[in-house]
Amino acid sequence: MRNVWLKYTVYRLGLFVGLTVLFGALGMPWAFAVLLAAMLSFAFSMFFLSHLRDEISKQLHEKRVNSLGSGDPESDLENEAVDKALEGNSKKTPAKPKSK
Repeated sequence: MRNVWLKYTVYRLGLFVGLTVLFGALGMPWAFAVLLAAMLSFAFSMFFLSHLRDEISKQLHEKRVNSLGSGDPESDLENEAVDKALEGNSKKTPAKPKSK
């Protein structure tokens, strides 16, 4: 699987479903089995799936940098100046006349 998001989701759901079925097969009430499986799958994913979470974090960072910044500091500075100028113009709208 190339998509890290999908891989992480499948692992988390598989862990949850597997633990739920295991606890249910051991004779626990299903409601308790679901709650216990949710808690344990969360804890296990914190320890054993950290590399996938790190990869997702890197993908999010790269996507944000690519969409917000051009990589050229001068161009980003010019864009920021234009944005500020446009914001300043929008705040200087004429006041509406008061009704009598």
